[in-house]
Amino acid sequence: MPHSSLHPSIPRPRGHRAKMAALVLLSTCLAALWELGELSEHILRWLVLHLASEQLGLLFKGVCSLAEELCHLHSRYQGSYWRATRACLGCPIHGGALLLLSCYFYISLPNTTGLPFTWTLALLGLSQSLNILLGLQGLAPAEVSTVCEQRNFNVAHGMAWSYYIGYLRLILPGLRARIRTFNQLHNNMLRDTGSYRLYILFPLDCGVPDDLSVADPNIRFLHELPRQSADRAGIKGRVYTNSIYEILENGKPVRTCVLEYATPLQTLFAMSQDGRAGFSREDRLEQAKLFCQTLEDILADAPECQNNCRLIVYQEPTEGSSFFLSQEILRHLRQEEREEVTVGTVGTLAGSSTIHQEPELLISSMDQPLPLRTDVF
Repeated sequence: MPHSSLHPSIPRPRGHRAKMAALVLLSTCLAALWELGELSEHILRWLVLHLASEQLGLLFKGVCSLAEELCHLHSRYQGSYWRATRACLGCPIHGGALLLLSCYFYISLPNTTGLPFTWTLALLGLSQSLNILLGLQGLAPAEVSTVCEQRNFNVAHGMAWSYYIGYLRLILPGLRARIRTFNQLHNNMLRDTGSYRLYILFPLDCGVPDDLSVADPNIRFLHELPRQSADRAGIKGRVYTNSIYEILENGKPVRTCVLEYATPLQTLFAMSQDGRAGFSREDRLEQAKLFCQTLEDILADAPECQNNCRLIVYQEPTEGSSFFLSQEILRHLRQEEREEVTVGTVGTLAGSSTIHQEPELLISSMDQPLPLRTDVF
């Protein structure tokens, strides 16, 4: 199953497997009808009648939806009947053409049921009204999730963009300069590999304590980076600050880095605890994964964030199993260090093979050297 490189439980966007399955179903049904010996004209007639019935049924459903939307004409559609009609019935040209074709096929094709056209319309209206009243044609949860992801309707999508535009895009471009200033004042405290980056913690259960030492006593606060200020939304000199932590292993400090949680996760957790939000624990987990996925995609295309931050995504195990956040952070830092050392070693070997080769002396086999000019002959 395709997933993000940050964590196996974070899904990638949905593909086109539903359409592929529909093609397989179409081929299977056509093969079954062929084996049954049905005439192609008979199959085509019933298929056209069924599609015409579907389109007429959708028209009735749209008309019922329009009755509700007309009550919100000014608040939702700025008083435009045209926009309200398009929202319920789609493009009028497309819908009108389908309606004319449906009526044409109903009238022109042989009526095998023996029912008049008005009876058919009445039965379609009865069917759609029952579907609406009983909710028989509601979208499945997977379909709702697909629509929200494709049209960026998720809570996580807005949170990820807000987190990037309102915070990361402001602090990351100047992060290295602030770290250099800090090192000048504190004897190069941030000198480890990756110390010039911001590490953002992503617990998928959205459990974000205000004090990192509460999550793990092996994470110890050291200092604050020099503060950054900017005028934002009418607030003069709004201050942004980041914290430096020391990671302990076996009681000894082994790494120092700029570390913090992704603050929007606190909002997701609070929403799941407030009944007014209508946000379940399952919704929170899904939105946390989508938030991480969306932010990963945003940062991948943001040049000012390249190599300036890393996301540490983890999912705490169930109760009874040992999990230490400090060890998870150290695992990411050491893996990152190994990758950078590997890349540096490959680059060094490639450079040495081309630049640092021993010069070779090329000696001609002729007894006398040739002149530089050839026109002397």
